[in-house]
Amino acid sequence: MSSTPVDVDHPTPKQKSEAIELLRAKLSDEVNNYCSDLDVWRFSVARQLDAEKAATMLNGWYEWRKSANIDDLPVAQAENNFPVPYPIRGYYSVADANLTAGTQVSEVQLKLNKTFGGGCWHKRDKDGHPVYIERAGRYLMKDISKLSTMGGLFEFHFLMQEFINRTIFPECSQLAGREISQQVVVFDLAGISIGMLSHIPALNMLREMLSKDQLYYPECMYRTYIVNAPSMFVTAWKMIRSWLDPRVISKIHILSKDHTGELLKQIPAANLPSFLGGNCRCSHMPGGCVPSVPLNNYPDLPRRAYVSLRHQVQVSYAHPRHSFVYDVAPTDPDAVASASPISSPLMGYASWLGIKRDSSKPTSPSGQSNPKTRYVYMRFTADRGRGIVIEVLWRPHGVEASERDEGVLVYPEVLFDPQRAPVLIEIEAPNRSGQLIFNWRIANFDESQAPFPDPEEAQVPIQLEYSIDLEEDLVGEFSLPPIKHD
Repeated sequence: MSSTPVDVDHPTPKQKSEAIELLRAKLSDEVNNYCSDLDVWRFSVARQLDAEKAATMLNGWYEWRKSANIDDLPVAQAENNFPVPYPIRGYYSVADANLTAGTQVSEVQLKLNKTFGGGCWHKRDKDGHPVYIERAGRYLMKDISKLSTMGGLFEFHFLMQEFINRTIFPECSQLAGREISQQVVVFDLAGISIGMLSHIPALNMLREMLSKDQLYYPECMYRTYIVNAPSMFVTAWKMIRSWLDPRVISKIHILSKDHTGELLKQIPAANLPSFLGGNCRCSHMPGGCVPSVPLNNYPDLPRRAYVSLRHQVQVSYAHPRHSFVYDVAPTDPDAVASASPISSPLMGYASWLGIKRDSSKPTSPSGQSNPKTRYVYMRFTADRGRGIVIEVLWRPHGVEASERDEGVLVYPEVLFDPQRAPVLIEIEAPNRSGQLIFNWRIANFDESQAPFPDPEEAQVPIQLEYSIDLEEDLVGEFSLPPIKHD
């Protein structure tokens, strides 16, 4: 290889190919046939282009993958129906989703989801990298080590790593028109306490996880931002950075309290959640941009909540649509009389509905901040298919369908993958007497990346099951804490 210093972040094509060729020359045919050029380049960079050290590292990675059956993990991709391992927003290979208790979701995933602060792959940055956001300050650190073993944590973590490598990176590469193999990470430490930073069992788990990432998934991070870090984090950071490779440390940026400006240099405002200073709210999903069980910002339903749902229907490619009318009665008739009509970017004809958002009003017992609206939840599943599109309309009682084109759109069309795992959606409806009209349809050919069924398979009906509940009824039935809506 040339003696000219190589900038590994911006190598010339010749420098990159020479490094790959040099490392491949030190690998067996078996390992060479298994590895992509991207794999070889990553490990070469991780060992500063030292081919001997990189070969040792890469051989260890290969043996680990084979002994741990990593290639057999149920990784959600467009061509299968495996559930996503963690919440996701804004990608097309799989539909937006939260982690719900489907039959293919392990108990380990569900337990850890209750203790994690809340995380989400949330759209892309300005350069096309996927963005992962973690509410790290909300972790229930003591519960992690109680509810999971190290093996269980690794199983969950490796599934997430495989998902981003096999599903998200290829999609981002296709959209960018170039290779994307690194992600931008935002750790939000709001809410962190000294007890969390000093809990030894959980810190030991973190250290082991970081060690595995650096061994088996090197060079997958483009940049990491740590925001809302209190002064006490300095001590913890001194310990954590001792576990990290210097190249990894160089990519980590601990931002000041005024972090929004720095984040917006990397991430478009439309792709950055509002709680981090952006404009995105992901209002079509329970929990918004980053659902969090510890924050109670969405209903974390048990597995039994998705079994034996009230309504069962069949749809097919010959008859792809289904509708259901759900009657809503106001909880407070006086609230209807005092409603003030204003415009709303989410709902057409908002002045006709009389909806007014006012976050300054005291919250109700259910956690709602606006007595003039109420929340309705729909759970639904499908036994097969390539996605279901949902829209919801609102029609006040006493208004004929023909007067307003059957109703006002309160939930625009969204594609979901109920064939992967159960779906829960949240509808904000006016607190007045009326009807919600739920419309389902099978995804059109160009709306889903899932393979289109062959003619024989297309004849098999899709079994759709669903239940619709007012928030207070759902919370009561499954003994949930109050939902805190943003």
